[in-house]
Amino acid sequence: MACCVAVLIKENLIYLRRSAEELKFLFLIHASIDILDDKVNQLTKPTSDRDARDFYLGLLYPVEEYKIYGYVSSTRVKFILIFEHSTSISLKDPDIKLLFQRLHQAYIDCISNPFYEPNTQLKSKRFEQVVTSLMVQNDPLTSAIASSQASSVPSTSVIVPTAI
Repeated sequence: MACCVAVLIKENLIYLRRSAEELKFLFLIHASIDILDDKVNQLTKPTSDRDARDFYLGLLYPVEEYKIYGYVSSTRVKFILIFEHSTSISLKDPDIKLLFQRLHQAYIDCISNPFYEPNTQLKSKRFEQVVTSLMVQNDPLTSAIASSQASSVPSTSVIVPTAI
């Protein structure tokens, strides 16, 4: 379960969602910006052997109880996910990369709205839904509760008449 999701353009925070109202998440995000920039600069060197389309930067750095992961889009939009150590042990790099790709696609869908003003706060219900799913996806207690609630709701079927 992600503890914190952040989206930055340059150094401007355009989206932030955290599981707890703790200031240390803001500190961790701003400390991650330098590491993100260093890794991006290494990727853009001509001698880099990484695929230019591979925007997943991996583990930026671990701190006492959290692990911070980064992702940068081709337009230099920075995505940061912060996981608790206990959660990130069960997650592997391909899983985290997939989470970032889902977040990136939701971001693209959000900014593709013709009424979105560039470089402003992200206020999209669909983007919020994706972030919510990232924050509860890997929590076994939350997913068990969600699945039990889903199974307790009776299913309905709709019969659509067809023309003969």
